[in-house]
Amino acid sequence: MEFRKWNFANGTMTNKTKTLKETAQAYLYLLPVLVILGAFTIYPIARAFHLSLHRWPLIDTERRPREFVGLENYIRLLASPRFAGSLRNVTVYAIFSVPLSIALALGLAVLLNKKLRGQAFFRLAFFLPFVTPAVADALIWRWLLDERFGLINHLIGWIGVSPIGWLTTPALSILVLVLLNSWRTVGFQAIILLAGLQGINKNYYEAARIDGASVWCQFRRITAPLLTPQIFFLSIISAIAALEIFTEIFVLWVGSPGPVASALTPVFFIFETAFVRHRMGLASAASYILFTIMMVLTLVQFAVARKRVHYEQ
Repeated sequence: MEFRKWNFANGTMTNKTKTLKETAQAYLYLLPVLVILGAFTIYPIARAFHLSLHRWPLIDTERRPREFVGLENYIRLLASPRFAGSLRNVTVYAIFSVPLSIALALGLAVLLNKKLRGQAFFRLAFFLPFVTPAVADALIWRWLLDERFGLINHLIGWIGVSPIGWLTTPALSILVLVLLNSWRTVGFQAIILLAGLQGINKNYYEAARIDGASVWCQFRRITAPLLTPQIFFLSIISAIAALEIFTEIFVLWVGSPGPVASALTPVFFIFETAFVRHRMGLASAASYILFTIMMVLTLVQFAVARKRVHYEQ
């Protein structure tokens, strides 16, 4: 009996030792990734928060020393009309850009899901702008929208319309960004929705046709509810991408935030504050405000998704 007890205990200790050894090996394999994650993600996030609590000029001098100011940078940003304007611009942009691009992608996905001649070509053609660098896309649109030599003004001139200052009229800045974003992302979003469409059980549509359901009824009662997981995913990444827009603005208006700052966004404000005005602490505080807005927006979307997103069983 004593031997059996000792053997059982010894076996238990052996299992624990084996488990600890396997866990140590797992963390050893993860160590390179953890080091990279810590060095290039966790440390910069912590460092940015530290900077946001300081008056931190890019170059430390006797006249402009680095000093701790607490929440002064955050208070100054919340009272800044320019920062408030950037938030207003990006909100308007996101409100129009995200629903429009997803709606266009949904219609495109439905068309691409049908058996059409040249289907593979059209899928590639619509997806190509997304894989093209954003700088190249913005340069193309800058040429298309040029007031004097742009192709769009040249085409509308055939019907007697005077040239439009697409890039020089403040009221059109957000519209230009919305059109550019929809053109650039609709192909990627359509591919995601197309994958969702092809995953829907065809028996649902057959049963609906037998019951006499119209095409619109099938779309509203079958297609749209079963595509809510894909729509939810696209709404999150599209909203975050809308809040982060910068490259297109920088290229379209050659380093400026549009006429009369009509295309100023929080990310452009952060860039301008950090690398033009050399106020790193204020820029870091703006980054954390933007991060907070993104986090709250994502949490709201997840809360709504609990009631609106349907998964096929």
